[in-house]
Order: sequence, then structure tokens, then C-alpha cells
Amino acid sequence: MNELIATLHAACKERADQAALTFRGQSLTYGELWNRVERMAEAYRTLGIRAEDRVVCQLPNSPEYLISMVAAWISGIAFVGVDHDLTGPELVSLVDRTDAVAVLYQPRAGAEDGMEPLHAVREAFPKIHAIVHGTDEPAGTTFDDLLDGTAAPQETDRDYTRIDDLGIALLLMTSGTTGQPKLVVETYRALWSKTAAFLEAMQPDNDDVWLLYPPMAHGFGLKMTLMALASGGRLVVMDRFSPSGALDLVTAEKVTVLPGTPAHLRMMLDRLDGERHDVSSLGWAVSAASPLPAALLEQVYTVLGVEMLFIYGCSEGFYTFTTDRADIEAGSVGRRPMDGPEGTPADGHAEIVALDGTGAVAGGVLGEIVYRAKVPVRYWGQESVAVDGWYHTGDLGIIDDEGRLHVRGRTKELVNRGGLKVSCVEVETALGALPAVADAAIFPVPDEVLGEAIGACVVPADPDDPIDLEGLKSGLRHSLARHKMPDRLWIVDAVPRTKIGKIDRAALSSTVAS
Repeated sequence: MNELIATLHAACKERADQAALTFRGQSLTYGELWNRVERMAEAYRTLGIRAEDRVVCQLPNSPEYLISMVAAWISGIAFVGVDHDLTGPELVSLVDRTDAVAVLYQPRAGAEDGMEPLHAVREAFPKIHAIVHGTDEPAGTTFDDLLDGTAAPQETDRDYTRIDDLGIALLLMTSGTTGQPKLVVETYRALWSKTAAFLEAMQPDNDDVWLLYPPMAHGFGLKMTLMALASGGRLVVMDRFSPSGALDLVTAEKVTVLPGTPAHLRMMLDRLDGERHDVSSLGWAVSAASPLPAALLEQVYTVLGVEMLFIYGCSEGFYTFTTDRADIEAGSVGRRPMDGPEGTPADGHAEIVALDGTGAVAGGVLGEIVYRAKVPVRYWGQESVAVDGWYHTGDLGIIDDEGRLHVRGRTKELVNRGGLKVSCVEVETALGALPAVADAAIFPVPDEVLGEAIGACVVPADPDDPIDLEGLKSGLRHSLARHKMPDRLWIVDAVPRTKIGKIDRAALSSTVAS
């Protein structure tokens, strides 16, 4: 049984007259949403797009994105969601890699030539189906015309669960911060198992209102979308994040579930205006991407008045999560999955292994997080990327004496300071706990003596109160060993981050150079 499709269909039928999604002040009911999904699925069929074909979607967060995706699923089509700002060569490469038969495209607002990426795709692949939205340029079939010209088929005895739940639902792009983005193969079963686990932890109901600004094309935004709809709530969609805009929607729409990476939460708390904004409707915050500094976490709990679901995971499939405040305040991202019978590794079981490849390390020792996947991890074009049944995440972590997992950054996010390896995330977490620091990023800088020194980009909490290197070191002396202290300091207005809130380390050097 395909539980993902069955659950979404049941929600749309049982709550046909209830609002499912609100976008730019306009709402769609669950019944209207499913009708459009059915019509889009029929449009795919009319265009000759069949089960197991690939469709690339470059649309921003919108009803059209959601409709296109679910319509692909009920048709057995693999959906490839991508960032809205891909360049022409990037989009051409992706279409080529996936052998996609169709592309859904919307020009990026403010771009000098917003249609150039689509023109590049059509030049490289003249036979591809182009479905465009948000433009009058005749570059393909418009989404609205396609939908308006297609009638929904009769639902009599239609079996929405006929799609194999081990079939490919998504090709999910990794962030690509350490190289070319990979395409993770995500089955319907794997996607639903994660969504169901998060729902079990939160227990939301159909009165909840979910704000969505993380991109639907990324794992975090996608899971939030599915959680909202599967639980019968209402999804309030933003196509572009701004802290004031998010707070305005929380106030106007009485949002109860707020997503937020640490960077997003910090920006919203900084912009929170008691006279303009009312956040009393909030009940939950859902966070991911990186640990929350202690001071920020305290504000989230006290100022926003929420419970928190904190998620750690990777596009490849592994995840842990927790709603336990004590665990979150301890810097944990959840408990290690239990072992199997007689100490054998269970599916989903996590371990910490030594960076030199010598095997598992003792509790509390830093190493790489590896896990035994429930479903073999696959990238598009590869059968499996596991090594002896274990998938290497590339993340640094420790497991403490209570079995709690703590993430300490990436294996490639280390500073080799005179032969001593220092985790960038560990130093950033310590900096974030200082009252004088609003945000911080650590990166290696060349040094003639040490080989690499520790560089720090810091955003002051008070721009009128200067921060110097010695003051920072003084504040860190109780939390970091001497060799982990920053060696050089740059004061910046903002730390460069990716769309999902991770530090963009590739952009740090240009930030410093400017």
C-alpha cells in the first residue's frame, strides 16, 4: 500500500471544504487542491509523460509547485524539485543527468533575463515539454492554460495506492556546498516513514496553521508541507522569506507551527515588534540545519512560548529528532536509535567512527556519524553508496553517556591548526553563546607557522559596541581549549548562508575579501 498517496488523498476527501493552503491572501480548499492535482495528472498523461519518467520543477514555493508534485506522484512520475535560481548551464546539466521529459519553469523576479535558463534548456533539448508559470512570454505551455484545458477524470473505483511504494517519488538535490549537488533517490515509503515519525512526535491536528517559507524543493520544507496536509491543517505559503513578512503572516493568519533554522529564528526575534506582531497563537517551532545557541534557544522558548521539534538529518535518509527540552538545551539532536536483537545493529542504527578509519570510538569521542540505512542509500545513476552496509554522512559528532547525539559540523569543516583538528561548528557554537555575538562563522585561513589558523567572521549583537579579538578570547576561555580560540577576526554585517540556513563556507572568503 502506498501510504503517502493514500494519506494525502484521504485528507483531501475528508476535508474537502476546509482550507488546505493560503498563498498571497488566496486560499484553496482540500477539495479544490485535489481537483487540480487530478487535472494536472491528466495533463501529464495527455502530454505523453508516463510512469517512471522524470519531470524537473524549477517553480518557487507556490500552489503550482505542490499541485505539480502530487500529480506526478499519483501518476508514478519521478519528481525532481530544484532551486528556483539555477542558471541556464546548471538547469541544462540537471535535465541531461536525469533525462527529464518535461520542465516546469517560472522566471526569477528581478533577474535581468529571467527566461534565459529555460531558453538554454529548450536549445539543448528541443523536444522537452516546457510548462511555464508567471510569464506571458510564449516559451511553452502555460501552467494555467494546461490546467484549464484539462478536465479531471472520474474517480469511480480509482485506486490511488496502486503506485509501488518502493518506486521513486523524488530525486532530491543535496545542498552541493562541498561539490556538485547529488541527486538522492527517495522512495514513497522512505518519504512517508520520516513524515509519519515527525507527526507522531508532534501530534498536530486539523486546527493547526503551518507557516512555510523553507523551499519545498529541499527536505525540510517538503516534510513541513507533507506534515501540514497529512494532519489536515492549513499551510500558509511564502515564496520568499523576510523576517517581518513572516511575523506579519503569523499575526494575520494565527499561525501555530513556525519553521525556523537558527538563522531564521534569530532574524524573526530581532524584528519582533510587540505593537505590530502577535505571536500568541504559536504552539510549535520546528528547527533544523544547525544547533541553536543557548541564548537564542532561551528566547525561542520564552519569547515565542513554543514547544520545539528539533530535527537533524541528511538528504540521504538518516534522521534523528527530539521534542525534549532538556535534550535540546544540552545541544543534542536526539537519541541514537536502539540496537537490534542481542546487540546487532538495527536498521537506522547510528555509530561514531574514528576519522582515520580504525572503527567505532568510545562515548564522548569526536568522530564521523555513520548509520545503517533502513533503505539502501542511492544516488541517481548509482545502485548504493553504503560501505559494508554503513552510510558515511560526512558529519562530525559525539554520542554522550545518555545516548544523545551531538553534531559538531562536517568532516570537511575542520581547521588543521598546527596538526590539531578543530571543528568549525564547535567554535561557532561557543561564539554564539556570547551576549556580544549575534552570529558567527569559522573558517581556515592560511598561516606560515601553523599551516592553517582559525578565522572568525562575527556579527556584533550591538553594532555600536565594538568587539575585538582579545575580548572574544576572554569570553571563550571557559568553553574552549586554547588551541580552539580564533586567531583572526573580521566584523561583518551578515554571515553568508544557504537557502536552508547553513553557513555558506564557500562564500566566506569573498565576504572577508570585500
